[in-house]
Amino acid sequence: MTGDDIVKIAKTQIGYVEQGGADGKSGNITKFWDWWRIKTGQNAQGQSWCACFVSWLFDQAKASSLIPATNSHGFVYCPDGVNYFKKKNLILKDPTTCNPGDIVFFDWEGKGIADHVGIVTENHKTYFMTIEGNTSPEGATGSQQNGGGVYARKRYFGKTVHAIARPAYQTIPVTK
Repeated sequence: MTGDDIVKIAKTQIGYVEQGGADGKSGNITKFWDWWRIKTGQNAQGQSWCACFVSWLFDQAKASSLIPATNSHGFVYCPDGVNYFKKKNLILKDPTTCNPGDIVFFDWEGKGIADHVGIVTENHKTYFMTIEGNTSPEGATGSQQNGGGVYARKRYFGKTVHAIARPAYQTIPVTK
């Protein structure tokens, strides 16, 4: 199990758009929340789902054991994810060293609290590429933290990057 495995799964979801809302596609109703309800019994349909998307990715890779911040299935609240990785000493000291499969937490509101999360797919040293759930498409003027779909994004290192975590991939055996 590697970060590339998570990235491969994430790429299959690019273009997925949530359901609900007055326009039929802006109500935070997703298959990812359906998965969370089945796994945990908690129904959070209608809530922001970026962290649920990340947890779903790890579940699909049979690697939820790498991110049990809220429970054994992962996390659905960004600060829980950050706190878990801090306790495990898995936050990168230098974010510019991120790798595919690392988890990036953003602070769009500048309050010192993670409010969005995605998966790093490429590192270009001054910027990085991600796949994020519940964001807007590249170049769109929509919300970055509640945009309604799964999209590949170009993000620059800077004050909006709250933390980047590297899950302990080496602890999951490689299966063939």
